[in-house]
Amino acid sequence: MPARILIAENDDGARGVLAGWLEEAGYLCVQTDAREALSAARRHPLDAAVVGVGIPDDGGMFVVRALRTQADQVGVVVVSTPPDFDVAVAASRLGAVDCLPWPSSSDTVVDSVRRAVEWRTATQATRQSSHRLTEEVAAGREHLKATIRRVDPESVPAVLLAVLEARSPETHDHSNRVSKSAAALAGTYNLPPIDILSVKRAALLHDIGKIAIPDRLLAETGPLGDADLALLRSHVSIGAEVLASVPALAPIAGIIGATHERYDGTGYPAGLAADDIPLPARIISVADAYDAMTSVRCYSDPVSHDDANAELVRSAGSHFDPDVVRAWLQMTELRRCS
Repeated sequence: MPARILIAENDDGARGVLAGWLEEAGYLCVQTDAREALSAARRHPLDAAVVGVGIPDDGGMFVVRALRTQADQVGVVVVSTPPDFDVAVAASRLGAVDCLPWPSSSDTVVDSVRRAVEWRTATQATRQSSHRLTEEVAAGREHLKATIRRVDPESVPAVLLAVLEARSPETHDHSNRVSKSAAALAGTYNLPPIDILSVKRAALLHDIGKIAIPDRLLAETGPLGDADLALLRSHVSIGAEVLASVPALAPIAGIIGATHERYDGTGYPAGLAADDIPLPARIISVADAYDAMTSVRCYSDPVSHDDANAELVRSAGSHFDPDVVRAWLQMTELRRCS
């Protein structure tokens, strides 16, 4: 089935020329003016559109905006008549694939439309992939809840850690190391033993929500889109939600839910800042970051102890509580000297 292209151009001659070029290239064209363009778009599923625009705020640009913001996004090529820099800037801001001066050559127009069609195909594939990931994460969350409902409450931590180890031995080992370091750091604050135990248990289980995240998302080493990044980050809320359903573990659920907050308020999931972030979570955050930097990971090489501590210092006041970083440095220096 040939790709369907909407040509929304008020000039009959230009519209006919554009249609002739695109039909010769194998596309199916729907011709209309700017006034009827959106009605035509509703009647005919589109793969791309060529929209004639004279000035940045004329009807053609309204058509571009509507086509780019509708649910089933369409790749748009703007034809500027006459060529206008402000039109090109406005089209780019609205997400048009290209802005061509008119007149242009047939090869230029056909090439731009081809890229607009490819953009829509890629966008749809990404959207479908994100939708499948969303469904898989939701199913993973429910499976995790069902798992803990089937076991004795006192056995929940051991069962979750066993599942995590089977799923990702690296994450399981990371959690063990973070637990030991976080407990030692909590000890420097002279916290009551029960609070230190809470820090240790929360650190041990802080990544448990990753059990619900699909492997291909956890293993992704390249940059993630906004939707996939939000899904990956949801492991924090999932872990907190699952543990909150177990009375014996409910007290540490809030700690786990805050381990990815940042001291300056730019973290997630709640955007907590400074002392609004529970101290145990601020402690775990530093221990977690240090271990992540100094461990072998699929997406990065480990850094040295000194380089990791230097990064913690650079991020003190933004990512991390400066007092916790200071306590960490003192603790690790004492350990190295002993």
